[in-house]
Amino acid sequence: MAAHFTEDATHYYTRLGPHGGAKTIGEHTHWAVENIEANWTIEDAIEDDERVVIEWTMTWRHPKSGDRRLDRGTEWFEFEGVRIREVRAYHHGGPKNPSGDLLGFDHAGRGHTRCERRARVRKECARPSAAAPLATLQRRARRPARIYTPLRG
Repeated sequence: MAAHFTEDATHYYTRLGPHGGAKTIGEHTHWAVENIEANWTIEDAIEDDERVVIEWTMTWRHPKSGDRRLDRGTEWFEFEGVRIREVRAYHHGGPKNPSGDLLGFDHAGRGHTRCERRARVRKECARPSAAAPLATLQRRARRPARIYTPLRG
């Protein structure tokens, strides 16, 4: 797994802290496969010249109860050449992270909508300017995206 990442890659999550470096990312994936029988299925994917976005399902076994579990989510992959330099994995944050924010990720620095941790009402959330995302979408619209849908039996 590590061979697919740049040496300084970062994998951000909503449930645990970022993993930095190809070796660490590979070790974490190996641990999940070996210890909780993790198995990922790519349900759908979209890619353009700069990134790939996937929708996934992960089955795994709870280490204490032995029960089979299922998680669903999406990940955004940013590339440097042919290797992955950044992954942003989004799935429900759970009780430790009810906002679902990527832990360790600079949402404000990227211009993403955010709420202060103690925000009680929606009006306390900060939204980025609509012009920046719109300009990005318009720029991307000039390049055709390729959409992959898995074959169903």
